[in-house]
Amino acid sequence: MKTPVFRSKLKYLAILLLAAVLLGNRGFRNLVRNYMEYRRLTAEKAGLELQRKDLERQLKEVGEKPAIEQAARRELGLIRPKETEYRFPAPKESDK
Repeated sequence: MKTPVFRSKLKYLAILLLAAVLLGNRGFRNLVRNYMEYRRLTAEKAGLELQRKDLERQLKEVGEKPAIEQAARRELGLIRPKETEYRFPAPKESDK
């Protein structure tokens, strides 16, 4: 009859042997490395797709004439002929 101590030692030996075979095997290490790279690339792809959608939206907005005019007014301070631009000073802290 086998003793419980012998069985537990046999289990540990089997686990150790399995770990040595898997970790010592180049193919398994390459499989794990490739899987980790696949997950990283999948996450990067998702981020790039979000960025692409945002850029497409911006491109669509820029292509529209009102968006161009609004950007020119905001960034360059342009006004149309016969328009008057009013600028007000920022409120002081004591006025708030």
